[in-house]
Amino acid sequence: MKVAIASCIHPASVGGLAAYQRELAAGLQTFRSVNGHFLSVQHVSDKPAENLSWPTAELMPRADWKRQHGLMTRIASRKPLVRFADKLSRVMNNRPSWKSAVTGVDALHFVGTGWDIIGYPLWREARRAGVPFTIWPAVHPQAWGDDAFDVRLYQKADAIFCQSDHERDHLAARGVPVEKLVRCGLPPMCHTTGNGPVLRQKLELGERPSALFLGRRDKGKGYPALLEAWPLVLEKCPDAVLMLAGPGSADEARLAKIPAQSIRDLGCPPEQEKADAYAACDVFCLPSAHESFGIVYVEAWSYGKPVVCGTAPASRELVENEVTGVWADQQPQQLAASLLRLLTNRAHREALGAAGLRTQLQHYTAESMVGCHMKAWKGASAN
Repeated sequence: MKVAIASCIHPASVGGLAAYQRELAAGLQTFRSVNGHFLSVQHVSDKPAENLSWPTAELMPRADWKRQHGLMTRIASRKPLVRFADKLSRVMNNRPSWKSAVTGVDALHFVGTGWDIIGYPLWREARRAGVPFTIWPAVHPQAWGDDAFDVRLYQKADAIFCQSDHERDHLAARGVPVEKLVRCGLPPMCHTTGNGPVLRQKLELGERPSALFLGRRDKGKGYPALLEAWPLVLEKCPDAVLMLAGPGSADEARLAKIPAQSIRDLGCPPEQEKADAYAACDVFCLPSAHESFGIVYVEAWSYGKPVVCGTAPASRELVENEVTGVWADQQPQQLAASLLRLLTNRAHREALGAAGLRTQLQHYTAESMVGCHMKAWKGASAN
């Protein structure tokens, strides 16, 4: 069986969707009968090829994609013109690279949404070749991935992988046939070699209780709320340290209200240091309002750490309150209280972390993710 994984996001780049592509390809390689290749809008020549399990081919130059995306944005954003945008995509993408994308493949898997625009021509080529076309959209309900132009593409596909029941129910309500929606979780995608003591020594943490934030530093992920909550944490747990990691503005105004000795900013750490941070922290905290799944919670569980999640429905579906973690919102007082329940009670946090690890090992493994994909592709081929 040969599989092509296509996306606007190059598989060697940084981010969750790129990591998903790499993890899926690596998992598929465990089957001797399965191979494939990546398809990208632009080949990233400065990324080491040895990081990827499969070769990568370019679908179209990034400059061409940007021009076409700008045009489609103006047209497809108007609901009455969505059907016209679909037809226009057919006219604009009659190029050899699209046809070669599906030559010899048994399944074409697209990682993205309708607004990535390449999904439409890929679907047409899959139909011409008579091979299954599936999508991993990573929808953030009511935030992105569920516009009319997205839904139209999902309705054409043979299967759409959803990371939560909430995402599946949301897309069904938006008009995607429920029989096409496949629930599929994700395994940890971080390194398994995290060394907590090494990072604690480097950061001069000693035995101080610590919490880790790893994500985009924006309101959706709850970063400002966490910075506002941390002084309240320090009132009752003055030795606590907050480790911060991820892209975005540091928010100097809020950081200035926190003693420097109570913060450790890791910037955007490399993968090994990210794993070290999971291993070093006592609690993982990402109080997101929007998530399609929450892979970071699963990664924290893989290190036996309890998690604090936000109000995102997918996160609360994943994290069982007071069993594998604690629910919180973005109100500083409430968020601080949730953190303090774990930071000040070692036995409680260790029990929740152990339960999280059991959940990860039982339900969120590479084997289960790959098996779910293989079953969907074989079912689509049979139909």
